[in-house]
Amino acid sequence: MKVTRNDPTPNPDAIKFVLDGQIVAAGSRSFRDRALCEDPVAKRLFEIEEVVSIFFVSNVVTVTKDPFADWGILIPQINQVLEAATEGLETQSERPTSPLAGMTSSDDYDKNFFEHSYDDKVQKINHIFDEAVRPGLASDGGGLRLVEVVDKTARIEYQGACGSCPSSVSGTLFYIESVLRSRVHPELVVELV
Repeated sequence: MKVTRNDPTPNPDAIKFVLDGQIVAAGSRSFRDRALCEDPVAKRLFEIEEVVSIFFVSNVVTVTKDPFADWGILIPQINQVLEAATEGLETQSERPTSPLAGMTSSDDYDKNFFEHSYDDKVQKINHIFDEAVRPGLASDGGGLRLVEVVDKTARIEYQGACGSCPSSVSGTLFYIESVLRSRVHPELVVELV
């Protein structure tokens, strides 16, 4: 499999590596103990000394590094290890692809997003949330609900642990807005209700 992009997370020591195929068919897997790890892909990632934990869900591998390590050095190493360790596994090109697959930069946003029907806007935003936001929130015991889309504003409500987390009002909200602006439309604003 190929790494299609690297997405930041609210945690500066964790980055999501998005693959062009599924790393797990259902559910998720988490690895924190390199000595007890039996998964072949995770085992290869743990060979990189600065990697402290690994999380697999769908087509995403989230890698958490030592706080003193440098992403500039680690990202190319992790990309190389992931591609080598997953070589020969099923890729997304062998399955139906999402209309959002392959979007990697702000140039790929939907220039006509605000002209779509309300249902299409909600569906597109929820798809992005399912792919890039909700798995991370779920791993922290929280969730996110899209309440409505009004003009150029997506109104959201945090659920579970996220509703009382101080970072949800600042860092997490900023992250959610930056994901939507890069993958949906740069004028989209996110508001808590």
